Amino acid sequence: MKIGKKLLTILILFCVSITPLLLTEEVNAATKSYQFQVLDMVNEERAKVGAAPLKMDKDLYDAAHVRAKEQIIDYGHTRPDKTPWFTVSPKAHGENCHKGLELPREVMYGDGPSRIGWMQSAGHKKNILNPDFKSIGVGYFKGSSTCWVLVFGRSNANKIMEPVIISDPKLKSNNPSTPQFTLASANNQVIINWKKVSKASGYQIYTSTNKNGKYVLKKTITNGNTEKFTDTGLKRKTQYFYQIRSFIVNNGKTVFSNYSPIKSIKTK
Repeated sequence: MKIGKKLLTILILFCVSITPLLLTEEVNAATKSYQFQVLDMVNEERAKVGAAPLKMDKDLYDAAHVRAKEQIIDYGHTRPDKTPWFTVSPKAHGENCHKGLELPREVMYGDGPSRIGWMQSAGHKKNILNPDFKSIGVGYFKGSSTCWVLVFGRSNANKIMEPVIISDPKLKSNNPSTPQFTLASANNQVIINWKKVSKASGYQIYTSTNKNGKYVLKKTITNGNTEKFTDTGLKRKTQYFYQIRSFIVNNGKTVFSNYSPIKSIKTK
């Protein structure tokens, strides 16, 4: 197929470039790989709009990893040899790229107003929810920066990949527990109390006004003995949603717990 003709069939795509996180997360023991965590979130979003789930296609998976590595050299939808992105595979009909954020949830939903994820970008979101897509490849590459690429296909996956499970007993012993927390509200405040996590170096608190929307990092607490935080300056009679996780800093590496279940409360 000629390049000019194929260009008419693809969506308008956008790229997002952001700076790296100050704190990085190690892969949790006995969990799905980052790529399959992203696939789960993609399918959760598709389910909300009635779109069929995507399957991980081996050819698209390989193509997405090629494109993720290429982002380090030339970020965007043109390959380093100046050919269009879709020349990476005859199955490729849509592409999302992202550079800078490391974690699956962050690349999907962002980590603050200036660090947006795919679901906050109209073009990327349209690809994720496109009912015409039936297969996907998720690429992840960490070099001088962290690069992600989604490559979408219009045909059913004919080489379906099963979830890759990461299991590292060394990490298991170091991973902190997920904090348990409660919420209380005042006129324009939410008071968050949690149980201290053994050996925790600190905690991160995320908040949103939409349960399924973007969660912003509200506060990083670097004292492991802290068990309380008050979120102030909020709107009255407004529903707020919260998640919390703990972390341990050991030999310069930061290891996070899983995110806590989401809890919500309405200010008085």
